[in-house]
Amino acid sequence: MITTVLMDYDSTIHDMDGVMERSLDGVLGYTGKELYNTWVYDIHRALIHQRYLDRHDDLMFHCTLLFEHLELPFDKETADLICTRFEEARESAKKDPIYYPDAVPAIEALKDMGFTLCLSTGYGAGQKAKTLEFRTGKKFFKHTFSEQTLGVLKTEPEYYRKALRLAKAKPRETVSVGDTPLSDIRPAKLVGVKTIWVNRNQEPRPTEPDQIADYETLDLLKAVEIIKRL
Repeated sequence: MITTVLMDYDSTIHDMDGVMERSLDGVLGYTGKELYNTWVYDIHRALIHQRYLDRHDDLMFHCTLLFEHLELPFDKETADLICTRFEEARESAKKDPIYYPDAVPAIEALKDMGFTLCLSTGYGAGQKAKTLEFRTGKKFFKHTFSEQTLGVLKTEPEYYRKALRLAKAKPRETVSVGDTPLSDIRPAKLVGVKTIWVNRNQEPRPTEPDQIADYETLDLLKAVEIIKRL
C-alpha cells in the first residue's frame, strides 16, 4: 500500500519545456522546440547524464557541447544568451510557474485521499512549494527536497535514501513520480521505491533496464489512478 508520493516539479508539474521552447525560439536559426529538444536529449541526457555528471549544472559546458553537436563554431555571445535564458527560466519556475492543466487537480486529489506528498526536485523546492501554496491557497507538500537541501544530486540513490529518512517513509510504501528516467526513475528504483514515468512528450522508452519505470503515463491525473491501485 502506498502512503507517500515523491513528486518532481519541472516538466512534471510546471511546463518547463514550453517555457524554454519559447525562450530559445530563433537562437542559432532553430525553432525553440528544435533547439531545446537538442539540448535536453542530445546534450543533457545523452552526454551530461552519461559521461559528465560532475558538470550537471554547468550551463556553459552544456553550450560547448551543443555547438560541437551542431558542428558550429563556438560563439561566446550566443552561449551567454542561452545561459541567461536558462537562468531566467529557472527563476520563473520558482516565482512565476506555468502549471500543466492536470497538475493542480492531480495534487489536490492525492492530498484529499490522504497521501503524504513530498516535492522532490533538483533545485528551489521550498520556493516552488510556497508559490503553489500562494497560487492555490492550499498547502500540499509536507516535505520539500532538493539537491541543495539533501547535499546530493537527484540522479543518485542517496538522494532518495535521505528523502525517505526525512519523510519517515518506507521504500515499499513510496512512489516516485516524474518525467526524467535518470533522476526520477532509476535512483528511486535502486532503493526500492515504486516509480511512475510521466511521459508527456511520448518519448521512446529507455533502453537501460534500470531506467524503465514500473508504470508509464501521459499526465498526472492518470498517475493518480495508478497510485490508487498500488
